[in-house]
Amino acid sequence: MFCRLVIAVFLLCGDMATAAASDVLMFGATRNTGLETAKLLVGRGDAVTAFVRQTSDVAALEELGVSIVLGDALDTATVETAFEGRSFDSVVSTLGGSVRNTAVDGQGNINVFAAAENAGVRRVVLVTAIGAGGTENVLQEGARQFLKPVLDAKTLAENDLKARDLDWTILRPGQLPEGPATGKGLMSEDQTLMGRISMGELAYLIVQALKEDSTIGKVFHVVDRDMTGSFSSFD
Repeated sequence: MFCRLVIAVFLLCGDMATAAASDVLMFGATRNTGLETAKLLVGRGDAVTAFVRQTSDVAALEELGVSIVLGDALDTATVETAFEGRSFDSVVSTLGGSVRNTAVDGQGNINVFAAAENAGVRRVVLVTAIGAGGTENVLQEGARQFLKPVLDAKTLAENDLKARDLDWTILRPGQLPEGPATGKGLMSEDQTLMGRISMGELAYLIVQALKEDSTIGKVFHVVDRDMTGSFSSFD
């Protein structure tokens, strides 16, 4: 459940709502936020399948009982194969590359959206970053220039997803330090908002957004309410 605050800001309230178990296909689940999200979904009783590369370390996912599908997000055929033989309820993508290799941020995610649409899986939650989708001015100049290649790729993915006949939600976190959930995460439609959020808290918000129909068709900036501000304020 969500408590609505002013200027379309969402503040988590209470424990994570109990809902019927669902079947979730994840992209980017082997580490960091993706792995934390998988843990939460499994803890809820959801069935989770992770699409991973051949070289990925899947030990943590296997310990959770997550099903594994091998492939490459840049290989359209393997992405399409991941959807075959199973009726998934939703897709979560935390795919990301680097400033030197942005293909997975853009085309990799686009391949996922196309495959989901073709397979009739309507619910998609995409994690990008503050600075994507025309919000680069929220960032400090140095960060804006350094991150431009990856933000451009994430913007490409966002625009593709918005144009599809899917029930999408886009989450844009700010800086992402490692750390557990804090219970202080905000999901705001205010696209001037900047700040930090721990990987654990972002994972919590991903699961909440996935289960909340009120988030469909919306883009949220995602921060910890105690860690708002520009990049420079954390230097």
